Amino acid sequence: MDNKDLEKVGKGTQEIEDSNINENMRKGTAKKKRKTLDNIISVIILIVCICGLIYSGRMLYTWIMNNVESNKVMNDVNDIAGVSDVKEDENPGAEFGLDFEALLAYNSDIVGWIRIPNTSISYALVQADDNNKYLRHSLDLTWNEFGWPFLDYKNSPDFTDRNTVIYGHNIVSGLMFADLTNIYNGSLGNDVEIDIYRKDYRLLTYKVFSAYVYDPEMYYLTTNFTNDEQYSTYLNTMSARSAINFNQTVGVDDTIITLQTCTSDTKRRIIVHAKLISNVEMPR
Repeated sequence: MDNKDLEKVGKGTQEIEDSNINENMRKGTAKKKRKTLDNIISVIILIVCICGLIYSGRMLYTWIMNNVESNKVMNDVNDIAGVSDVKEDENPGAEFGLDFEALLAYNSDIVGWIRIPNTSISYALVQADDNNKYLRHSLDLTWNEFGWPFLDYKNSPDFTDRNTVIYGHNIVSGLMFADLTNIYNGSLGNDVEIDIYRKDYRLLTYKVFSAYVYDPEMYYLTTNFTNDEQYSTYLNTMSARSAINFNQTVGVDDTIITLQTCTSDTKRRIIVHAKLISNVEMPR
């Protein structure tokens, strides 16, 4: 092998070595880039997790504060109204009195009080010029995600419409209208009364005739009917939807109330309908 051949071999060997070095460098660079990218992704994931924890913590704090404030308002209002803790199972027939003059001095939007025996539902009822005010405000008018039970603004405040609609949130701690679930699922049996204490000291007693879960719609919230036929169709439709047989008949001569709250996942609505069976004067 002459010198030229040796030079060719040497060049070939050098090229191979250079190629290997370049390939190793490329691999090393690629590894560094992947490692850098992995580090960036890890940092992003960490930041997202931290932000998630901060958001969750803030939401939990807000929920706790809303719960605390709602309970405080409830206790204050009960004291103002002169309400005692009446438990039907312990004290059957116990008198439930209210001082509406004091309540109206506290908040002039109050139109009455709703109470469902054997549940935690016992609240002053309010009505505003729209359905937004008490959706996110407490009875003391402070901002609160739990809101406060209220009448539809389209209804007459004396509950004389054919259908009076009352709204309330479903709070997991049991506040507001959470206990409507116990009517729908049958926990309270099929003989359920709802008491409405009107601000002019009339006690309106209603009997539940239908309770069900349904997708959000406007039909079950209808407050005005053009004729008896339309009202009869509505009542028959609502009765047929009931998950429980409440053994109550209802007709066009009846006036009713409709209570609405969300399901726990907020996607559907729990609806309770009850008909008026008694309207008597309250002691003052």
